[in-house]
Amino acid sequence: MNGLVDFNQYYAYEHGQWQAGQQIPQGANKLSLFNDKALASQMSDFKQLLDAFQQTLIVCLEETSNGGTWSIYAESQVLEDFTELVTKSEFDFLIWPAPEAAAPRLILFDMDSTFIQIEVIDELARHHQVGEQVAKVTEAAMQGELDFSESLISRVRCLQGLNESAIEQIAARLPLSPGVDKLVASAQKNHCEIAIVSGGFMPFVEKLKQDMSLYQVKANQLEIADGMLTGAVLGDIVDAQAKADFLHQLCDELALNPSQVMAVGDGANDLLMMKEAGMNLAYRAKPKVEQQAKGRMNYSQLDQLIEVFGW
Repeated sequence: MNGLVDFNQYYAYEHGQWQAGQQIPQGANKLSLFNDKALASQMSDFKQLLDAFQQTLIVCLEETSNGGTWSIYAESQVLEDFTELVTKSEFDFLIWPAPEAAAPRLILFDMDSTFIQIEVIDELARHHQVGEQVAKVTEAAMQGELDFSESLISRVRCLQGLNESAIEQIAARLPLSPGVDKLVASAQKNHCEIAIVSGGFMPFVEKLKQDMSLYQVKANQLEIADGMLTGAVLGDIVDAQAKADFLHQLCDELALNPSQVMAVGDGANDLLMMKEAGMNLAYRAKPKVEQQAKGRMNYSQLDQLIEVFGW
């Protein structure tokens, strides 16, 4: 009991009042709301959202080990309207593919600025004293202002002559995004695989795979000759379509439906794979990505998903 509603009970909220004994309406969709605040603070913020919305919603405060997460049920258009209001709040959210949907069986991450806190190509560029030049192109590509493949080719060309030891130095100290280590460990205990598909480079995703026992990884391969980067990428570039194709490849390998997958990304290059997945999450994402995503995480850490999924 949190003082206003009981845990794990369904309520209708109407005209400032909680009406107990409700059921999930037939044909309703499900939205989860969560953040890192204490439950009492969440309750105050949540009531403000409900009062501002002025439409009836079915609400359940689901008890978790660290407090609770809010589940909201309504027909699709009503939930879409409510989500628009949520985007202006300090709640993060996730729209489920169906009210009865289970937690994902595969979470497919982008790497740069999603699974880890840095853009690897920008770090390589800094080692080569072309950091500012490359970072500007990276930002424009992530915003969707430039073709990703062309921008990658131009950025990698700037790395010509960089000693391959820079790769080893950066790979040895990749800063994980807060909470991702706990999320990976919990997912693996709950029969959910973790994979990475990146427009970055193989040495870095391979290091993460080895260190964290990830299922599969895919990224671009830098050409190296005589211990130096040549400024070229070997093979096909991992662009938006390649990321979406990798999602389907993993589904085939694991005998999963895309509805059982969550895709997590932050840049325009992630949008296709996010659209293919049953759940998707814009993590600290660019505006174009957040606007099209069915979930966002701007305030919580990634291990908050452990509570959302009931792991």
